Amino acid sequence: MAQAGAWSDFETRCLSALQNLTPPVVAGLGQGTREGDVTRYALSGGRELIVDRAPGDGISACAVRDPENAPVPGFDDWIAGAVREGLYVPVVEGRWQSHLWIEPKLEVQKDSGAGGLMLRILETRLET
Repeated sequence: MAQAGAWSDFETRCLSALQNLTPPVVAGLGQGTREGDVTRYALSGGRELIVDRAPGDGISACAVRDPENAPVPGFDDWIAGAVREGLYVPVVEGRWQSHLWIEPKLEVQKDSGAGGLMLRILETRLET
């Protein structure tokens, strides 16, 4: 269940929102814990929503962290389809940038390691 949860949370709260030029969806999550420009919200299954209003590498970012580091086949299928359709292009392993359809460019990131799985979307400072 954690597999579908991390992808579902990311798709609903981060990906769809930023792709539609709207803020991350935090409805129903309370006020969260704020540290500077970063606000963290608890999600089910031990997952965490991280909203960064001023990341060092872009304009804004939204991420879901899953400490279980479980595979996310839904994400893998989605990004493969988005690349096939020309919506995103790979830039380095685990990083894809939007291609010609939105400004500023978006970057989708997938990282997994000791801290768990992180799915992140970043509104970059890059233009198409």
